[in-house]
Amino acid sequence: MNDGFEKSRKIFKEIKNKLEDEKYSEQRKEFEIAIKNLITQYDTANWENRFVVGGALEVLFCALINSIGFKCVWLKETRYDIKINEVKFSLKSNFTGTGDIRLINILGDERVTWNEPTLFFISGAGIYYADPLMNLSTKHTNDALVINIDEIKKLNKEWHISIKIERKPKNSGKIKTASYDVAKVILEEIQSKYLITHLPSPFGKNTTSLSSWWKK
Repeated sequence: MNDGFEKSRKIFKEIKNKLEDEKYSEQRKEFEIAIKNLITQYDTANWENRFVVGGALEVLFCALINSIGFKCVWLKETRYDIKINEVKFSLKSNFTGTGDIRLINILGDERVTWNEPTLFFISGAGIYYADPLMNLSTKHTNDALVINIDEIKKLNKEWHISIKIERKPKNSGKIKTASYDVAKVILEEIQSKYLITHLPSPFGKNTTSLSSWWKK
């Protein structure tokens, strides 16, 4: 095992021990509620939401890690998402609890190698740690290097944190979209008098004015 994975494995075990300690149950509970709201309100069935939900998950997890005594920094790098106590990790998620998780996006016949210690957030299962030296099977598809969730679930309990991660809704009539909320926040920041009351419906209905809707 190289030094990089030795450090990342050690940090994961320290995180696991703290999150499973009753002392930090309130922090854990708050994270679970935040993740539930994120997944159910910004359904990733909407393609736009997939990028935003992924980024929000990184921010929320970083906040959780900081709250239990680690130093976590949110990164904006191509292959790494957060840095915990100076060790970088990639974060991947699946909110259906089945199928494949994309490790690395690829173009054409490009061949890539998975090199990053990775935290997997899987609905109905929890958080798993894995790295390329754990002999997990991956495969190339037309546009990505992927790993199947069943492969990740084969890992020993020492690489798993049992934490509640909600499944995304199968059928949602009211899916929030990030771009809509950003537009609304901007109008609120500029103290809009006119545009704020004439936004289109966030749920796709043909509504000329939503002034009464915002007052609810």
